[in-house]
Amino acid sequence: MAASATDGRGGAGPKPDSPVAGRVAAACGAVATLSALCGIALAVLLDPTFSWTTDALSDLGVRDGSAAAFNWGLIAGGAAGVCYAAGLGRAGRPVLAPLLALAMVAMAGVGVFDVTEPLHAPAAIGFYGLVTAAFAVDGWFRRREPTGRVALAFAPVHVAVWATFAAGWWPVTGLALPELPGALMFAAWVWAVGPAPVVEAIRSPPGGPTDGH
Repeated sequence: MAASATDGRGGAGPKPDSPVAGRVAAACGAVATLSALCGIALAVLLDPTFSWTTDALSDLGVRDGSAAAFNWGLIAGGAAGVCYAAGLGRAGRPVLAPLLALAMVAMAGVGVFDVTEPLHAPAAIGFYGLVTAAFAVDGWFRRREPTGRVALAFAPVHVAVWATFAAGWWPVTGLALPELPGALMFAAWVWAVGPAPVVEAIRSPPGGPTDGH
């Protein structure tokens, strides 16, 4: 099946769909999301002082009990995420792939550079900003599909999360709760509504197509 610049691949010129590349991408995406989210969850459990209303998630990366789980979860997730982005590129999405790869490097950077380091803030902002851009790019190219429209909707929703927080509409002083929706939307995109969904790969028989888009 040939792909074009307007059929959801995010690139110019024909590109063949690759079921194998889609399956590998889905596996890497699963590892990326599970590593990051499980690392955060474990870090929260290991830090009894953590507060969802007054702390940022990044505070977990500097406390003795939680730092290793938080930081290494993001580093491992970012590395797997770069492989996920590469898989999307091989599956015929050359515009989306480098954008997502940069987002995953930024996610790993949040773990490499803790909140006391000058590069931490650019890494965190880069992750959330680039992931939002990836939602928009993917959703726009796949806007004729239901999952593409959901992905496209994630972009303004995520912008609204941060806009309302900046406006003081959230009854919290820390960044942890506003940070959470972006992480969960990224996981939902990888697992269900993205161009190489993990759920579809799990349901597909070996050797069958994993990318019905």
